[in-house]
Amino acid sequence: MSTPHTDLHTGATGAAPSGTGPAARTAPGGRSGARPARKPLVALACVTETFDGVPYAAVRQAYVSALEDVAGCAVALIQGPAPWLPDVLDRFDAVVLGGHESNVDPRHYGAPPAPGPRVAERDTLALDLLPRAVDAGLPVLGICRGLQELNVAYGGTLRDLSGTALGDAHREDLTLPRDAQYLPRHPVTLTPDGLLHRLTGHPTVTVNSLHQQAIDRLAPRLRTEAATADGVIEAVSVTGADAFALAVQWHPEWYAASDSVSKSLFTAFGGAAARRAEARA
Repeated sequence: MSTPHTDLHTGATGAAPSGTGPAARTAPGGRSGARPARKPLVALACVTETFDGVPYAAVRQAYVSALEDVAGCAVALIQGPAPWLPDVLDRFDAVVLGGHESNVDPRHYGAPPAPGPRVAERDTLALDLLPRAVDAGLPVLGICRGLQELNVAYGGTLRDLSGTALGDAHREDLTLPRDAQYLPRHPVTLTPDGLLHRLTGHPTVTVNSLHQQAIDRLAPRLRTEAATADGVIEAVSVTGADAFALAVQWHPEWYAASDSVSKSLFTAFGGAAARRAEARA
């Protein structure tokens, strides 16, 4: 008998646990009565991209849309290097590090140099920001590169899948239209009673796959939340974190509004951010 599963894009509904959704509460107001709870503010990592010779602080719109429309958060872009980070971190209610076409520089985890696109400003930001955010009790969500950065930030290592059969199994088909590249590709098995298992309500989900690096040695403080049959770790959480601290190797942002599993993930993250915002109101 096959293991039940749900597709990332078309799977059965997996409702988030009670209390994990974006805030629908009111906070005490003045003489005029109650006022709406403050919308949580999420720090979303971006990088410098150049268009027509002009540098821009850039991030894919899918992340912003998922955070605003599904998680119920306001979004502020941050980029590295960020020496000001300790002075402003407490202004945010949560942190997101999404994917990017670049890979984490191997020197950050003691590996020899390897070919591949690098963005030093993103490495600098992520490896400083992630432990600070977790220690400060901010909810953290990592996506694709964000999962790899979380592992490196806590002392883990990565492996390069490029040019291998395993890598071919975890890369998108570039001949397909972009929306099709983000459709479900392979199943992942969730750790029983793990955070991701509790959020989705499913033992197995089918997810998209668009990455060249993967976790090699798992950082001591991280827990595996999901993995593929071929041994690739697909989701992790931070043990002992005071707030939501989860990262996934796939891209839930692409179909966050229509896919039940992706929606559960962003709703839970938004709920955690809303609780922090309410506590600081």
